[in-house]
Amino acid sequence: MNLTNFGIQFSSKVLTKTFQRALTPVITNSDYQGEIKKAGDRVRILSLPNDILLSDYVVGTDMNLETIVDLQEELVVEKRKYFNFPLDQVELMFSYGQEIPAKLTDNAAQVLEKEIDRYNLENYVNAKAGSWIGLNLKVDGSGQTMASIATTATGGTVTVNANNDTYESQIGSSENPIDGVVYFAGFQTVDVGKGFRLRSTATFVSPWYRISAVTDSVTASLTEWDTAVGGSDFAEGDTLRGLFGGDGTNFPRYGGGDAKLTTMSSLGWEIQAAIATTVSATTIYEAVTELAECFNREEVPTENLKLVVPPTLITMLKQASELQPTGIAEIYTGTVLNGRIGRMGGFEILQAAGVRLSTRAGHSTSTSGPSAGITLTTGATGWNVLACDPAFITYADKWTESRTKEQINQFATNYQGLYLFGSKVPLVRRKQGAVLFVGL
Repeated sequence: MNLTNFGIQFSSKVLTKTFQRALTPVITNSDYQGEIKKAGDRVRILSLPNDILLSDYVVGTDMNLETIVDLQEELVVEKRKYFNFPLDQVELMFSYGQEIPAKLTDNAAQVLEKEIDRYNLENYVNAKAGSWIGLNLKVDGSGQTMASIATTATGGTVTVNANNDTYESQIGSSENPIDGVVYFAGFQTVDVGKGFRLRSTATFVSPWYRISAVTDSVTASLTEWDTAVGGSDFAEGDTLRGLFGGDGTNFPRYGGGDAKLTTMSSLGWEIQAAIATTVSATTIYEAVTELAECFNREEVPTENLKLVVPPTLITMLKQASELQPTGIAEIYTGTVLNGRIGRMGGFEILQAAGVRLSTRAGHSTSTSGPSAGITLTTGATGWNVLACDPAFITYADKWTESRTKEQINQFATNYQGLYLFGSKVPLVRRKQGAVLFVGL
């Protein structure tokens, strides 16, 4: 082997091997790849978040001119990863040392692919509010207003009360009617990124808003799923869509003669996928179809949808009665190129093991209210299983430099490389991602 060229060969082999096995080339797009030149580069992405307004035409009346709202975002090449290791030139002269470069190439590729996949799969948190599948935390109004929203320049601020054992400025516990378990009836940091909505009855609710920050146990900041605060689909003076409520699907800008949800009494509230749901071989297919419904509601084309699952869910898919007797043909032959397993329920199924998939704790359970002191138990940890169209994540990378450097006091060569990458979920593409929050 020509040692003087090993650094360049190493870098190219690492990239080739990495992207043969990594999930990133399958679940992302590289629309701005050619614009990345160095660390810190910023690529500007223009988004148009609002639907065009259609109005009734009246003969002899001037048409209203719609104002187009645009958003400008930046993809930043923020990650800088390097390798720097020595090879002793004397050892390479022995026959047993001839496999060292190849083994190091394989290892570097494995480490890099895991890091890149983990980084991109963490974008799950940018999935659209309303497109999270899990166990919701629901608090009913019970004759009194349990939650209210005050709009702000950036969206809104929600303030909640608990269902029982509450008094001014304190929050207690509440039994979740969905599963009968008593949970902490306030906000926690684990709720950030998930959907929140007001509800008057089971059929009259607000849209899902995104919990962008938790101020304290009773107060959180809300934004629209795309962070927009104005446009043709906003009612005049509102910075959140659908505050007049709707049936869960349709939200008229000015309602049907009803008052705004924010001014009504006896309002309850709901956090989407607050708790990791439990699935088994008998329920996994149902959970996947619910994920598919998220994309159908948003009219996202289904031909390129991906679903990234851990090995435990692969086992459940093998055992699911809905996939028998034929099942997914490829699922029994092991992981193939780029983690592809097969197709099921409208998704291309991809396997992600080890550190690639993110986990997070669910909402805490609670044993008592504030009058007796609150005792919390941390919510069960679950996988964040990402479903997406490749348009969801825009990814860019660049191998900036690969070199060899002779050590001064040893007969050895250092092999060094620097790899730059970054990704972004453009705001309007959040609807092209969904999450299944499922128990480990």
